Amino acid sequence: MAASLNRAAFYAAVRASLFGGRLKASQVAGMDAIFDAAPSLLGTTSLGYSLATTFHETARTMQPIEEYGRGKGKSYGPTGFWGRGFVQLTWETNYAKATTRLRQLGILRADEDLVKTRKLAMRLDVAAAILFYGMLEGWFTGKKLADYFGGGRYEPVGARRIINGTDKDELIAGQCGLFVDALRAAGHSVIPGAMESGRSPTLISAPTIVAAKIIVPSEPAPTGGLVRSGVQATGGAVRSGLAGLYDLIHTSFRKA
Repeated sequence: MAASLNRAAFYAAVRASLFGGRLKASQVAGMDAIFDAAPSLLGTTSLGYSLATTFHETARTMQPIEEYGRGKGKSYGPTGFWGRGFVQLTWETNYAKATTRLRQLGILRADEDLVKTRKLAMRLDVAAAILFYGMLEGWFTGKKLADYFGGGRYEPVGARRIINGTDKDELIAGQCGLFVDALRAAGHSVIPGAMESGRSPTLISAPTIVAAKIIVPSEPAPTGGLVRSGVQATGGAVRSGLAGLYDLIHTSFRKA
């Protein structure tokens, strides 16, 4: 599994729009790890929101970090299970849950345990897997990416509830728009990486896709009155028919 896109074109776009004209090698390495870990059927808007969440939660470093203050003043602080990674995994129960799931996915070995070795959450491949599967499967709050993106839905403000209520929701939504613009400029696609070599697509149970004439529904214009780039600033989400089809297929698979 890996995101299919022209990474050089993507980095050129976000360098200008989000990183003040300059990208550090560590920031590129972090985003490369995220692209490498991205499920092949993850829609463009979902991937954009995952990148925006990382951008915010890591203070733009795009590297796994430890929570500032190490949980000082919070119930989990004294336990040592303060926030770590791209999305600040907290609480021992969540470290245990992540261990079980990442072993199932083959990302952690049987002898690797996030509860016993908390700093494993800082390893790039582990942090990226927690980012994606945590958001796809609703580990953190019960809310999932599919609740806000795909199938004509684009709700980046509400999507903050996947991680942390409404904290900085509009700010992150605007950053999501910029990441989505960059992904589309880089030709991000969903199907090719999932279908290569005849393997079953990631995240679904090998469905059969029958050739048919498909009419792609138009996506409603984003609401909320926020002035943002690309997909939001035009007043009507401008999406290619193919991108809309990919998001529609992604949503259908997630509900299967």
